[in-house]
Amino acid sequence: MTVKKYKSGLTVIVEENAGLRSVTSGIMVGTGSAYETAENNGISHFIEHMQFKGTEKRSAEQIVGAFDEAGASFNAFTGKEYTCFYFKSIDEKIEDCFDVLSDLFLHSVYGGEELDRERKVILEEINMSRDEPDGVCYDVLFRTMFRGSLGMEILGTKENVGRFGRADILDYKKTHYLPSNTVVAFVGNITEARALELTERYLAEFTSADYTEPPHVDRQEFVCGMGEHIKDFEQSELSIAFPSPCVGDGKAHIVSALDCILGSGMSSRLFMRLREKMGLVYSVYTSPWMGRNNGVFSVCANVNVSNVERSVAAVREEIDRLLSDGVTAEETQKAKTQLKVTALFGNENPMNYMLSLMRRRLLVGEDYDLDKLIARIESITAADIDGAAREILGSGACFGYAGKKPKRHIDEIYNNK
Repeated sequence: MTVKKYKSGLTVIVEENAGLRSVTSGIMVGTGSAYETAENNGISHFIEHMQFKGTEKRSAEQIVGAFDEAGASFNAFTGKEYTCFYFKSIDEKIEDCFDVLSDLFLHSVYGGEELDRERKVILEEINMSRDEPDGVCYDVLFRTMFRGSLGMEILGTKENVGRFGRADILDYKKTHYLPSNTVVAFVGNITEARALELTERYLAEFTSADYTEPPHVDRQEFVCGMGEHIKDFEQSELSIAFPSPCVGDGKAHIVSALDCILGSGMSSRLFMRLREKMGLVYSVYTSPWMGRNNGVFSVCANVNVSNVERSVAAVREEIDRLLSDGVTAEETQKAKTQLKVTALFGNENPMNYMLSLMRRRLLVGEDYDLDKLIARIESITAADIDGAAREILGSGACFGYAGKKPKRHIDEIYNNK
């Protein structure tokens, strides 16, 4: 793997694999809803959509047509802390596709007609998201846990989306779409020399620019509270969340092992208890989220409102059992095996591997090293997992709920009030 950092701060990562006939490439920017304010919440996601709607030399139809002619797949997504644009093509079409990706990244024009048309698309996306209990619960939970920017929804508010204009986009890009806040990656059948040549040709504005300090987001306080959205969903979604290590704390592998044992997969403790033994839920799982400065470890369940009280009580019992009795040697070894396999399989998937490379570099400033990760996983002990469980699950919780009104609030059930 090669990593090159230009004077502008732009970082380029190249992972050559001559055994492939494809190249996966992406551009990731360190911005998302966590970098927004109440006044511009939703602007990162709005920009992501608009990047594909025409440049100085290509219309929206020509952008799509160029990728289609190359037989390439392409897309983009926005998260809380980063936005990514990417494609996968056969190796002989890499220049054609990277030319288009760079063009839409640097030279989008945000024309009036396209802007108004895409605004309607995003407003409908917001409407649709409010009909999905898991998404609603996620937003309610984060809004309750974090009173700052981490609590803001990625899609933004209807009010903001309804008034965003070209000037808003350009102002935000000027302070966030910076070379120092951007990582480019190539994974597949491409040499280091070829990848850097393409970068310097099509992203010349970013490789030759002066360095500008990227925006920063401070650690935000985790708030213990109860958030709910009462609506007549067929199934309810509930979440119980705890503060957890962030991505740079050096404990991600241990948190992932706890995740495997408690709620990841069909042999996890929560799944076996709530789904297989008690038949209370359609799904139950744990979900670690590790950001730049904050982390969250959540227990989530999709459940009929009539089973909410028994489900939350069972979750509490399983957490208490884990805290009192710890994990077994067998569970520890199984979790380590699962994590190693996941890491190795992810390394064999060019898209997943590319995203891991970019995220690690952008959020932590370090290289993603598979061998070091495997070594860390191998070193995990039952005592490590027990320590992480006490640190995370032994702290105060925040609660989120979306669905029909239950007889009791889930925080009251969990805390036995």
